Amino acid sequence: MLKKILIGIIIVVIAGFAGIWFYSNRAIKKMSPPIPVGANKALAEHSKIFKKGVEKVGDNIFVAIGYGIANSIMIEGDDGVIIVDTMTTLEEAAEVLSEFRKITTKPVKAIIYTHSHPDHVFGAEAFAAAGRPEIYAHETTEYHVRRLFTEIEPIIGSRSLRMYGNFLAPGQVLNVGIGPLMGLKPDSKIGFVRPTKTFSETLEAEAAGITFKLIFAPGETEDQIIVWLPKQKALIPADNFYWAFPNLYTIRGTSFRNLKQWYQSVDKMRDLNPEYLVPCHTRPIIGAQKIQEILTNYRDAIQYVHDQSIRGINAGLTPDELAEQGKLPPHLAEAPYLQPFYGKVSWSVRSMFAGNLGWFDGDSATLQPLTRKERASLMARLAGGEKELVRQAKDLLGKKEFQAALEITGHLIQLNPENGEAHNIRIQALNALAENEQNPNARHYYLTEALEIREGFVSLLKARPSPETLQHIPLRSFFDLMAVNLDPKAGAEVNQVVGMIFSDTREAFTIQVRHGVAEIRQRLPQDLDRLNLDLKVRANSKLWREMLAKIRNPLVTLAAFQYEKGNAIALGKFLKLFEQPKMKRPFEAEPAV
Repeated sequence: MLKKILIGIIIVVIAGFAGIWFYSNRAIKKMSPPIPVGANKALAEHSKIFKKGVEKVGDNIFVAIGYGIANSIMIEGDDGVIIVDTMTTLEEAAEVLSEFRKITTKPVKAIIYTHSHPDHVFGAEAFAAAGRPEIYAHETTEYHVRRLFTEIEPIIGSRSLRMYGNFLAPGQVLNVGIGPLMGLKPDSKIGFVRPTKTFSETLEAEAAGITFKLIFAPGETEDQIIVWLPKQKALIPADNFYWAFPNLYTIRGTSFRNLKQWYQSVDKMRDLNPEYLVPCHTRPIIGAQKIQEILTNYRDAIQYVHDQSIRGINAGLTPDELAEQGKLPPHLAEAPYLQPFYGKVSWSVRSMFAGNLGWFDGDSATLQPLTRKERASLMARLAGGEKELVRQAKDLLGKKEFQAALEITGHLIQLNPENGEAHNIRIQALNALAENEQNPNARHYYLTEALEIREGFVSLLKARPSPETLQHIPLRSFFDLMAVNLDPKAGAEVNQVVGMIFSDTREAFTIQVRHGVAEIRQRLPQDLDRLNLDLKVRANSKLWREMLAKIRNPLVTLAAFQYEKGNAIALGKFLKLFEQPKMKRPFEAEPAV
């Protein structure tokens, strides 16, 4: 069973959540010493809750805190243990397991995944290695793990690198809000073991003499479950609660998170009236009354953001206006467990607008807005010219109006991408904003962008998967990625159909580039005989995957295929249409073509 590890993800998949694996060109060039940057006092103080060690809760629950961004929880039973969540990497999991083994050597009888995020599932093989534990999860968890390999992985990976501060110098990352750090490294290993027992709404089970109940409770993810231990009156809330304002929206990018579902899931937790609350991030909380008060305020904060966002939307407020007015009531805003160490109210209300109404803010001026360059030219004209706009940006910086200075530099760089003064002002504004920022995600984003400008790189993932990993990724996924990488200009005059048969897997696909659109259809191999194809190729799926993943030489690979129509040169030319575009930094002007 251990060899039936689901590796339905390329290693870069992790970046969709964690944002780290291999680094961009920064890894191969000598970096300048980092610019000293101070830190928000509250954020620095927040690091104390991630003190590394195993904490005992009640009689038989042990929580490993500070070994990675997430916790791993061991519940000791009569003749074995249950592990809830398994860390991000096999290295982290091995360290945690070593600490657990100092407490008990009883075998692992069960593993529970609270949800599909990598920091909860990718260390599973380390815990499962010594036996054949049952693996419990929601029925959709395996699907969500597979979905980490998405068509928009490149941009989510890049934004994740900034958000978690993976390029920053030691000491610049104080913590990541819900853990001390995101611990993936270029040489990290992962091991996800497929669930063996899944459920839809609830599941009552027993392992190692421990009775537990799993309850579907969607919130931060759609597959989130909570773990209830009735005998101990202990609740493991997954990521529906941690000691920080919740990430109702994450700046790395995510699909819409349903706030109503989230606070209703917290209500399920309140109804259990737990005496122990053992989060999968941050520290345990003890005492039924205290837990009730905290969970009530936590769900009220989420509902407040939901309800007042809808109220504001119905009053005609734009996303900017919602963000400006979006503040919690004092009793919630002052609660220590609702400080913006992970999510922020202003980000959440913007997400509520987009998730309910889409991009249009209702203002006629945004129906056909000026381009970014036109807007920049207008700003320069209003200021009295580009030089005057530079002077005003400097003046704003001197007055410590850092956000205003940052926005002005965006206009200047649109007008002149090589404007060194604008870049220097932007770096100073970003560093100043980071120094005062309580939210670590925002702090890291500011500092990383400043570093990118200073060192001339873009935060990119340069992962290379193993050949074994690639074989577990459906061929369809590779073709879907090809479609979104089609160069519309290069393909504008192309009307060509390529048929590919993979004899080893008995699969077949056609790729038709039709004037800037790639229509990809999965077919039966025999269907290709009746189609009018420009190229017909018989390929080995292993070689095809490895070539597309850039771990196999394309010239050698293409030459190894069999061509019933066309040749390797023609196929190579066709595939050139699908080269992934070079990524730019968001504030920069679109490069001239």
